[in-house]
Amino acid sequence: MCTVEASTRFSIGEVLRELQGEFPELTVSKIRFLESEGLISPERSPSGYRKFSPADVQRLRFILKLQKERYLPLKVIKEKLKELESGRIRAGDLVGEGDSHSELKEDLAVYDQATVPTEKLEELLGVPLHFVKTLEEYGLICSHEGEEGSYYEREDVKIIRVAQEFSRYGLEPRHLKMYESFTARELSTFEQIVLPALKSKDQDMRKRALDNLARLIELSRELKDLVLKNQAKDYFRKHHQPVPY
Repeated sequence: MCTVEASTRFSIGEVLRELQGEFPELTVSKIRFLESEGLISPERSPSGYRKFSPADVQRLRFILKLQKERYLPLKVIKEKLKELESGRIRAGDLVGEGDSHSELKEDLAVYDQATVPTEKLEELLGVPLHFVKTLEEYGLICSHEGEEGSYYEREDVKIIRVAQEFSRYGLEPRHLKMYESFTARELSTFEQIVLPALKSKDQDMRKRALDNLARLIELSRELKDLVLKNQAKDYFRKHHQPVPY
């Protein structure tokens, strides 16, 4: 069995060749970006070249694995690495199956106050830009223009994250178009209820209309969740399995 000595050091090109088979979309710029974000810290030669130890390569592989399999944002990965280094968790706890539902809820909470520049989307979320553009083509998300360029708001980022999770089960952006179509019709129905008041010159009346719209959205979310769960119960019962909700 061949072993790698602890004193061995790799160039960034060698690291790329080592990991690209497992992570085909990995690039030199992605490795440099992860370093700039403080997730890896390779040594520097006297002439300034990066030198990666075997431990650096393993750490990088671990980070990429969390992005690829768990779709974790870098902010969360950084916290997980701190917990790993402190011994509070084990590597297997992060890359194992775990509770995917609670993991997703935890991940989405990270984006509550987040806006992500388009140019950093792929690096921060670990999602191919073409996947994001496809979601936009199907009307599921929308980029916005700011002083520093285009960006995605928190709802867009969360939709991207949920769409990533759907893709693990074979549901691509084209399959998710039905959500955009349904919500467009739903919003049109709500609009008929609140629009007359929104056109009023009375500020209090407009405020109540917006409050009503927010409440309608909340009720809609609850109803859709309950109806879907109710209709799905038969699948579990037919196969003599407990209903998981």
